[in-house]
Amino acid sequence: MLTGKASVLLLLVFATVPLYPVTGCWPPGCNNRCKVARKNYILNVCHPYIRISNLPRVLPTKDHLCCVEVRTLQTNSKGGMQCVVDMLTHDELGEYNVTVMLYLGRYCTHLTSAAPHEVVV
Repeated sequence: MLTGKASVLLLLVFATVPLYPVTGCWPPGCNNRCKVARKNYILNVCHPYIRISNLPRVLPTKDHLCCVEVRTLQTNSKGGMQCVVDMLTHDELGEYNVTVMLYLGRYCTHLTSAAPHEVVV
C-alpha cells in the first residue's frame, strides 16, 4: 500500500513540475527568435541573394547587412535560419531558395581566414 501512495505522490510531483528545462527553453517566453517580423526582415535584407532566380549564384560579402543579420540570428539561437525556413509560406517557398538560405547560416557565421601575407607566426 505504501508503494502505491509513493507512486501517486511521485506522479503528482512530475505532473506539476514545469517542463521548460526539458524543452530547452528557459525562462518561459525565450522562444522570441522565431517571429514573423524577423523572418520578413531577413527575407528583405537578403532578397537578392536567396531568390531562386538569382543565377548565376551570387553570395553577399561577409560584411554585407545580409550576413550581419544572419550572424546575429544564428548567434542568438542555434538553427536560426532553419527557423526562418520553417516559417516560409507556400508562395515564399516558390520564390526563395531554401538550400541557399540554410547555406547562408553557415557561410555568414564562418569568418574568412587571413590572407597568407597577413598571418603572423
